[in-house]
Amino acid sequence: MDHYRTLQVSRHAESEVIDKAYRVLSLKNHPDVTVSSKRDSATVRMQRINRAYAVLSDPVARRRYDATLGHDSGRSAWDTFMRKGLIGMFLEKAKPPSS
Repeated sequence: MDHYRTLQVSRHAESEVIDKAYRVLSLKNHPDVTVSSKRDSATVRMQRINRAYAVLSDPVARRRYDATLGHDSGRSAWDTFMRKGLIGMFLEKAKPPSS
């Protein structure tokens, strides 16, 4: 499970963005505000949201989690573009394979 995807935030999101995403998703997905026929699935979604927030809101747990993702895992195309720029992305693709 990708905690960043669960909270719908970038891997490089600031803590304030993570907090806001958690609040918005909690209000939208909480079982108490869900139709009774969908309450079980809402409970599962809320558990995932809570688990993701518990990890990403704790700086030590977040660093540990990020380390499990590896160097570029979890990077969106936007994150890559912002880090390398469009030219850098094309140059990286054009590199000959190393022997």
